[in-house]
Amino acid sequence: MYAQLLILASFVIASYQDVKDRAVSDLVWIPAAAGAGYVLYSFYASGFFGFEFFLVKFALVGGVALAFTLLGGIGQADGIAIAFIAADPYVLSPLAPLVGTAVVALGHIGYEFSRGNVKEKTIPMAQFLREQRWIPKAIVSDGATTQVSTDVNVARDEVEKADKPDASVVVRYGVPTVAYLGIGYAAYLLYLALFNYGVFAALP
Repeated sequence: MYAQLLILASFVIASYQDVKDRAVSDLVWIPAAAGAGYVLYSFYASGFFGFEFFLVKFALVGGVALAFTLLGGIGQADGIAIAFIAADPYVLSPLAPLVGTAVVALGHIGYEFSRGNVKEKTIPMAQFLREQRWIPKAIVSDGATTQVSTDVNVARDEVEKADKPDASVVVRYGVPTVAYLGIGYAAYLLYLALFNYGVFAALP
């Protein structure tokens, strides 16, 4: 339970930062790291078989998240968030929190789709620099279109370094994935606390 509350604390702050700025500070994850360490220590000290299961689960999910991050498919904070959901001590994590995440994500993406934000669009450079929610695809300047990196972790930096204030930017909407994960994780903990409190209280 204590480890889960530490992980939740990180997700609350990270979700707020993700919605507000589409950027999450690395320092946000310190409580979650402490929670993961506490789970590892508790399972090891008790001699519980869950120690090995925890290591395999965390390594597997964390490895997949790392691979997607290195390939540029998800942001660095997204990968870290997925790994820390796998650090939850409950046997059904990360499956249960990810189900909640999927419900939240589909609802929000459906809303943004209805507003026309999901499709690619071209916006002025000034708007792109002012609003963090856009993922750039290309820069349009003097009638020429220059593609930027498909790696979401470096694409924005490329546009900012191009230093073309009169240009336009082809963008797509960047969803707040960390916030989805945070809300999904909070909903999962609430479910445990309300409907399976004995298990919730017994967890590290």
